Amino acid sequence: MTDEVDDRQLWAALVTAEQESARRRAEFYRHAWSRTEILAKALAGGVWDQAVALEFLDSIPHDVPALLDDLVEHAVSQRWAGLARRAIANADRQRTRPVLRRIVGERLRRAGADEYRRLAELLVEVEDWAMLRVLLQPVADDADPRLPAVRAELTERYGPLCAVPDQRALP
Repeated sequence: MTDEVDDRQLWAALVTAEQESARRRAEFYRHAWSRTEILAKALAGGVWDQAVALEFLDSIPHDVPALLDDLVEHAVSQRWAGLARRAIANADRQRTRPVLRRIVGERLRRAGADEYRRLAELLVEVEDWAMLRVLLQPVADDADPRLPAVRAELTERYGPLCAVPDQRALP
């Protein structure tokens, strides 16, 4: 019985901490004067700053368009790929899509196999099928000799998604 009481107390403390965290996120969103600058510094900071910034942007994505370069960098990393992709996907796609396409296009020219794979995963997360089609097209001068095999694997996995009609033309 004591263990159960302790477990409930632990759970109640966790719920209270999450409620406080949500209140603080909303307060930062509403009252911070230099929110985007603070978030940019946090994304370049230590592990805890990065984690909190990515969680914040995932839940309140208003500043994502201004931070896309930094977020794409995290989206191709080992540590933060999933959380960064979610934050980008939660943002206003009309504002992020043109900038994201430019960033991905620039990175594709020099991407190795691992980054190439992460960029494809990002495009799937944001449902940008037109840009995914571009990514999956063969290139004569791949930066990494492993890219043709990775491209073939990604085409098998994501190729059917490229058939989804996309009304937005590439820039």
